[in-house]
Amino acid sequence: MLKIPFLTSLRSRLIVACVLLQGAVLAALLFSTIRVWNDTVARATEVRVAELSRLLSVAFAAPLSVGDLARAADLLDGIRAPEGIDYLILLDANGRIIAARGWDISRPLPEIRQLKERGVLPALVDAATPISQGGEKLGELRFGISTGILREGVSSLARQGAVALFSGLVLSVLLLMLTGLWLTRHLHRLIAVTEAAANGTYKEMDTAHGSDEIVQLSQRFNEMARSIRDRVVALSQSEERFHIIADYTYSAELWLNPEGKLVWVNASIARLTGYAVNECMLLPDFPLILATPEERGRLADALEFALQNRTTSQDFEFRGQSRDGRLFWASLAWQPLFDGRGQYLGLRASLRDNSELKDDRLALRKAVAELRQIHSLGQSYLARAETERARLMALLSAMRFGVLFVDNDNRIAFHNPAFCELWGVSKSQNLVGRAIGMVLQQAENRPMVSDVLTTYLEDRIQADARIDHGELTMNDGRIITQHCYRVLDQQGVANGRMWIYEDVTQERLLADHMVNLAERDALTGLYNRHRFQQELERMVSDTDRRQGAMALLFFDLDEFKHVNDTLGHGVGDQLLQVIAKEVGHQVRRHEVLARLGGDEFAVLVPDCNEYEVSRLAERIVMTVSQVQFSANGHSMRPSTSVGVAMFPQHAGNAAELVAHADSAMYQAKSAGKSTWRLYRREADQSRSVIARLSWKDRILDALKHDGFELHFQGIYHAADKSLAHLEALVRMKDAQSPGEIIMPGQFIPHAETTGKIIEIDRWVLHQVVDLLSLRQEIPSIAINISGRSFDEPGLPEYISRLLASRQVEPRRLLVELTETAAVSDMRDAQRFIDALRATGCTVCLDDFGTGFSSFAYLKQLKADVLKIDGLFIRDLPVNHDSEVFVRGMVAMARDMGKITIAEFVENEEIFNMLLEIGIDQVQGYYLDRPSREHPSLMR
Repeated sequence: MLKIPFLTSLRSRLIVACVLLQGAVLAALLFSTIRVWNDTVARATEVRVAELSRLLSVAFAAPLSVGDLARAADLLDGIRAPEGIDYLILLDANGRIIAARGWDISRPLPEIRQLKERGVLPALVDAATPISQGGEKLGELRFGISTGILREGVSSLARQGAVALFSGLVLSVLLLMLTGLWLTRHLHRLIAVTEAAANGTYKEMDTAHGSDEIVQLSQRFNEMARSIRDRVVALSQSEERFHIIADYTYSAELWLNPEGKLVWVNASIARLTGYAVNECMLLPDFPLILATPEERGRLADALEFALQNRTTSQDFEFRGQSRDGRLFWASLAWQPLFDGRGQYLGLRASLRDNSELKDDRLALRKAVAELRQIHSLGQSYLARAETERARLMALLSAMRFGVLFVDNDNRIAFHNPAFCELWGVSKSQNLVGRAIGMVLQQAENRPMVSDVLTTYLEDRIQADARIDHGELTMNDGRIITQHCYRVLDQQGVANGRMWIYEDVTQERLLADHMVNLAERDALTGLYNRHRFQQELERMVSDTDRRQGAMALLFFDLDEFKHVNDTLGHGVGDQLLQVIAKEVGHQVRRHEVLARLGGDEFAVLVPDCNEYEVSRLAERIVMTVSQVQFSANGHSMRPSTSVGVAMFPQHAGNAAELVAHADSAMYQAKSAGKSTWRLYRREADQSRSVIARLSWKDRILDALKHDGFELHFQGIYHAADKSLAHLEALVRMKDAQSPGEIIMPGQFIPHAETTGKIIEIDRWVLHQVVDLLSLRQEIPSIAINISGRSFDEPGLPEYISRLLASRQVEPRRLLVELTETAAVSDMRDAQRFIDALRATGCTVCLDDFGTGFSSFAYLKQLKADVLKIDGLFIRDLPVNHDSEVFVRGMVAMARDMGKITIAEFVENEEIFNMLLEIGIDQVQGYYLDRPSREHPSLMR
């Protein structure tokens, strides 16, 4: 074995060993310090990137949401320098570059990489943050953060450590060489102190005994121990500072494990919610407890989905509640966590109070809405006034609009020639600097008003940005419009007003002419069919709102076709003009006379009764019969047949009123012509057939094109007014009046007559069962089945299969059958009810009490629920007989173990009486009204 002479002695070996040991310790300390600082810098960089991402996302969300790309580009300039950001790239929602600072857009976009905690910190950290608002992605911001300062600090620390290591080694070698003879004496003591230091207990060696060399060695060792201890303390302080940074962030930071259990939360949670960190860790459902009861389910679903699918979210807003009950808008962002091996650790979530930002968004939207209402015509002129004054003056001079600028003292600053022409002011006069009042008083063409100057001197003229003063009729007959705008300089200070005048005489005349052509009959000058239809709809609506009455008179000329065929259409047109003129004398000013086409005329009479209408019809018949008309040597006496229909006595809407008036006219013709008839329903058999066929087509169309909808009304427990179940009520959409609905009383009779009621029943069944399948929290829903369904023996089985296919419990479907239909077909009704009960559905007998034999047949019709007819409920407080009937029905139902429901509960007095009688459940407008969006469905 090769031996080195220098290492043969124990002293030499000890010297070498101590030098190597101290060097290794110092090197390890230096390496550990540098590694800790690298990790700390990496974490700080990550925190800074995350904070900048959130701040930049919020900063750019506002301009991108309104499409203000210029403002977004300006933000890039303001953010890059002060924040130490190397470059900024702003992308839109489709990934296209909007603007960039510090980056050549011809180069490909940088690749985003995660920072490695124990790797070398790169010189440039590339990051990206999505920009969204209200869940809608608006774009993405990519940026690079320079780490030069941090890297330089770490390098400086490494150099200082290396110098210290080298210096320590040199000093150690010199000291050990001088004191090597005395080192072995104190070897065990040194080993003991070293072992204590290795275990974390830093003890100093005794320097009071021994030679100077030993004392010096002990002192040096103590210094080294203190240095190591100081480094460890520094590392602990560094770790403590890291925790301080984590605990005092703007947002509360949480760590949820894959099962949704809270693992860690920083101290900011106490500032945001009032819950201490220990309380949060002990709460089993944190952070769900922060959400209000209405929002808790939505938050739970979102977090569960995120935990299972490892998704990322930036702005999940919900209504939060702090420990003291204060409500606030909370914004939650989360992303999945993975360890170094890629194992899923759960979610890291950031929670912040978004109330102020929410208020700012609302204020911003309100401000934007207000700004959009401001007309910018005057501002556009002023914005260009400094750079394009000459061009603007030429433009204003060439305009046909009259333009007038006045200063704050109402003195003229500028006017164009069109202003002088409109007001009759001489163009040769110098008006600049003169008071506007003096100029307008001397104008030749002034408006036909007593005091036009008041408009120019009003206080609001100086306050409002824009005012429309409407139209002025000048002395020469022209009509002009005038608009006033406030003029602001570049500093936003008002320095006058601008008046715009436009001659709209030709436009108004043309508009009046077009209206006359659109609403008047070219031959007779009467209202045409279009205007008649408008007046009819308006008059029917007004009459219905005032609960009044109106009438429609239809009449045409008897044998008018013979006149056209024998004497020609020209003679026929002359006759129509004479008839229109003569009948027009019999129509009062508030009544509407119109020619519908050919020889058909109509008169609308508002606010009338049958007597007044009959007198008018007689006058029309008499007037037409007294007309003496001669043409081409032929003399003739025309006659007319008049049909009268009244609203609402004979019709429920405008279309029915027209049809019934037309039917009455044909009834008059059938009576011998030259007479009038009031509409009689029994004489309108052909019309009833047409109406029935029309309703059949409408119902078929509604079934094919989603023309029905369901409204829901609640049935409540009488004891505590809690919801027992809902009743589904079918409504028909009015295809002729979009947005309007047709009540069942209008189309159900026709559906039963045509047999389409069974298809409607099945449509309602499908809708209700689908709703019960989707909404498990709804206890049950009642539907009405028509008596025609008794003829469908397979309907109960159809209901059973439908419920099974949708996985809906049959007890949640309550089927209502009208008592009158059941009693009229007792055998089929009994079979139908038994089959329904066999499926597990609840059966209700609706309108109970209307049948004469209700109590006798109740034993055969084994219904579970009895709904007492509203006829007995509505007048319960004033009709003693109704009260007796209701008490008897409730007592009998209670004895038979059946549930009772009272419908048409209109007010509190009826409700209290029913509560005293012992009714089980109630339904009516006192509790709620039928609605497409019932509150129980919206929760």
